[in-house]
Amino acid sequence: MKFSVVITTKNRHALLENAIQSVLAQTVGDIECIVVDDASVDETRSIYEKDSRIVYIRIDAKDSRGGNYARNQGVARATGEFIAFLDDDDEWLPNKLKKQLELYNAHPGSVIFCGRTFKKVSSEDAKLHTSIPPEKYSGNLSRLIRTTYVTSTSCLFFPRNLLDLVGNFDERLTFWQEYELCIRLAQVAEFYFVPEALVVCLDEVNSAARVSNKVLNWKENTSYIRNKHKVLYDELTFVENWAYHATLMKDAFRRHQRAGKKFKSFYYGVLRLLIEYIPTKLFHIF
Repeated sequence: MKFSVVITTKNRHALLENAIQSVLAQTVGDIECIVVDDASVDETRSIYEKDSRIVYIRIDAKDSRGGNYARNQGVARATGEFIAFLDDDDEWLPNKLKKQLELYNAHPGSVIFCGRTFKKVSSEDAKLHTSIPPEKYSGNLSRLIRTTYVTSTSCLFFPRNLLDLVGNFDERLTFWQEYELCIRLAQVAEFYFVPEALVVCLDEVNSAARVSNKVLNWKENTSYIRNKHKVLYDELTFVENWAYHATLMKDAFRRHQRAGKKFKSFYYGVLRLLIEYIPTKLFHIF
């Protein structure tokens, strides 16, 4: 049994080293850490010479096609029975894969994820916030997965052959790639989670370089996903569609606020109040 872990990175060698060490420190054996360097120009390359379990893939600038292309290059080199992904600015607790494997053995063929701790870093201070998924995020999520954001890339763990069934990361996407992949996975497999925070996610609030703090073509991405899975979205009930739009407005508000788009953040803030906050507080719809 082998575990393949894919980390994509670009010009963040200091953070990357912590991510790699958290993979190599896992309490399971037979692990390969596939690091896909997406045209870095810093000292990234030197990190890969430190351990034979690190598989290094270099994408030159002329061949660079974004994060999902890089992830798929890592998947293509994976030799393990199980596959997991780790963002270069996140870290795993040492027993992350072990606990997920134990849960997988109880639910063979399923997708396993876990809780996470957000390390929210701003110019003023750093705060920790732990998020454990609600119980409804277990079992058959083929409908629920379309309406909400269930988990993140760094929390996922599943057998490699599921990607052969549903396909790899969609290389057209720059946002919500794990949401879209999970829609496809949930149509062929059940989801279960370890109710512990086994991943530490760095959340740099003031960093303009972070994709999660940008708007860019966010609207085009979410519209593309909706059109790609139109048949599945058309099956949703009125309340399920409401929940989907609540998720959309919540993310739109956060992204525009962090990107400094004051008018747009106010606009989406009002929509979020009407679509998500009031129904949640008053009517307990979601």
